Amino acid sequence: MDRDPATLVLAFAGPDMLVRRENQDRLPTLSELEACTPIIAGPFDLGRIDGRDVVAVAVAREAACDILEAKGLRELFGLLPDSLMSLAARASQTIEWALAHAFCGRCGSPTDYSETELARTCPSCGAVYYPRITPAVITLVRKGPEILLARGRRFGSRFYSLIAGFVEPGETLEEAVAREVLEEVGIEVGGIEYFASQSWPFPSQLMVGFTAEHVAGSIQINESELSDARWFRIEDLPGDIEIPSTFSISGRLIRSAVPSLGR
Repeated sequence: MDRDPATLVLAFAGPDMLVRRENQDRLPTLSELEACTPIIAGPFDLGRIDGRDVVAVAVAREAACDILEAKGLRELFGLLPDSLMSLAARASQTIEWALAHAFCGRCGSPTDYSETELARTCPSCGAVYYPRITPAVITLVRKGPEILLARGRRFGSRFYSLIAGFVEPGETLEEAVAREVLEEVGIEVGGIEYFASQSWPFPSQLMVGFTAEHVAGSIQINESELSDARWFRIEDLPGDIEIPSTFSISGRLIRSAVPSLGR
């Protein structure tokens, strides 16, 4: 199908998205992208923005365009409007699926794109591959007037967030919450309640947020995962620590418990 050259494009070179050097929240057009680099996967329809079609494509990792630069999605938090960031998350996961399932995981044959749904099918053995979504949980734990914040080993010395982890086979989301908190900080929780969910394209998670109450135990950190974990008083959160932005569900969970931080 011929595409309108003015179609807007979310283009990925490996894990990075190509954005304009001068105006990063304005997407390149299909004609601009095709003029400087070939497309290796896509285009995949994402819907419309301001009356214009939007597609996702993959280009070579070494793609170079004078008007564009490659940035990781984490770098774009706060630079792109939330609506565009959500679309970028969808585009990233679609591209990851398209490239990861170019060959059948059962028999090794090249796969084809389905003509009726977002899937890749194997012409040899009939296997069907849909975009993969991996569920993970993230939890705000409260103990009276305090909340639990933790620092991952990969984060800076001032950055604190919440306990999170992947759901294991056979678990409910609530069971995953209780297990992850116990494994990472050695405390038992109860009163687990759903908060919200968020697509999290690193590379293909659905992050499901919960709140929970401390039931028993004192903090004993899993040093393979965390470098620190502490109880912080809600009305006296230290000004020298950094917390996630409001784009992330972790940032929204923390702010839901600490009104002074604003929304």
